[in-house]
Amino acid sequence: MAQKYSAFSYISGNSFLHKCPAWIKILFIPVINILFLFLPIYFCLSLIIVQFIISFLLKFTVKQQLADLKPVIYYSFLLLLMEIFTCIFSTQVDFAQRFNFQTQKDSIFLLLKLFCMMQSASLVFKTSTSLQLREGIEKIELFIRKFFHLKKKSSFTNAVSMFLNFIPMVTKIWAQTQKAWVARGGKKSIKMYLTLLPVLFSVGMKKAWNTARAMEARIN
Repeated sequence: MAQKYSAFSYISGNSFLHKCPAWIKILFIPVINILFLFLPIYFCLSLIIVQFIISFLLKFTVKQQLADLKPVIYYSFLLLLMEIFTCIFSTQVDFAQRFNFQTQKDSIFLLLKLFCMMQSASLVFKTSTSLQLREGIEKIELFIRKFFHLKKKSSFTNAVSMFLNFIPMVTKIWAQTQKAWVARGGKKSIKMYLTLLPVLFSVGMKKAWNTARAMEARIN
């Protein structure tokens, strides 16, 4: 039985991106995203299409891709609702004047750029294990320290790698708690979120504490 995919989790494969050293992906992908933030919107749209094609070539399903893009989708939906309510209850401006492409153009372009950046982050997490990400960050830090003749240690790597690993860990815990809720006859409702969010917080904090202790023991 296929295991349910949780957002920003590694998916095994033998592609070029899987084989590409993590430090290259960590350096290249953020740089290209920052670059595309300042370029015209059609560059961003082109990159979104390219990244979708890459994901399909890597045999990532639509469901797996959307799982990582949900935060931007939810954020877009929330902004849309807020804008609609603002336009409806505004007595000074006509709805058609306020809510059209020209007035919302900047918000739409920003959301597309965020969507593009989230796609890139998703590709990094899907094609790199937690260990590969840590080693990649460590390699970059050690190179910078050597260049500036600083002490050879990886304190920054430990902090960043813990943060990066915490992202897929949280989504995995949430997927497991939801699965347990449904298995016990629970339904997806407001009650589910009110019940499971404290569980997510407590389990997440416990795992973070255990990870920090394990890393501290390894360093010492």
